[in-house]
Amino acid sequence: MSAEKGKEKAAYSPPLFPGYPERPEERKWPPPTPLPLVPTEDINRVLKQILDRLDAIEKRLENIEKMLAGRQPIP
Repeated sequence: MSAEKGKEKAAYSPPLFPGYPERPEERKWPPPTPLPLVPTEDINRVLKQILDRLDAIEKRLENIEKMLAGRQPIP
């Protein structure tokens, strides 16, 4: 009997790295939700507003840079 156990142990070798547990096939992801239908004019208007705001931020940053460049460094 011990000879049979020795053969069984020799025939079976555990994997070097444990594998990932298999996921059950029952788990299904829900279907993706479609994007809302938005008219092209609305999208263009929103993008224009974003660009206008970014331009205003850029101008304020330029003013701050000019103000800081004019200051004397603290010794």
